[in-house]
Amino acid sequence: MMEAIADFVIKIVDLVEAEFSELKGKAINTVVGIGLILLAVVMAMVGFVMGIYGIYLTLCIFMPPFLAAFANAALAFIIGGGLLQWAKRKLS
Repeated sequence: MMEAIADFVIKIVDLVEAEFSELKGKAINTVVGIGLILLAVVMAMVGFVMGIYGIYLTLCIFMPPFLAAFANAALAFIIGGGLLQWAKRKLS
């Protein structure tokens, strides 16, 4: 009887250990995946800002810098508003 109980407890401990190690591996993969997504978002934002700055520099050739800045701000607002509308449609 005691051997059967001991065998049962050992099997339960082995099962818990196996599940925990699998869960630990999945948790690490999830954390790495979230970190990579955050890095990708930051890189996309940097790319967007550099693109807007490039448009500003190009517009400075054709108009005074203050007008180029206003035109650039208007472009950024239009793009941002469009993205918000797109997100709103996706969520509803």
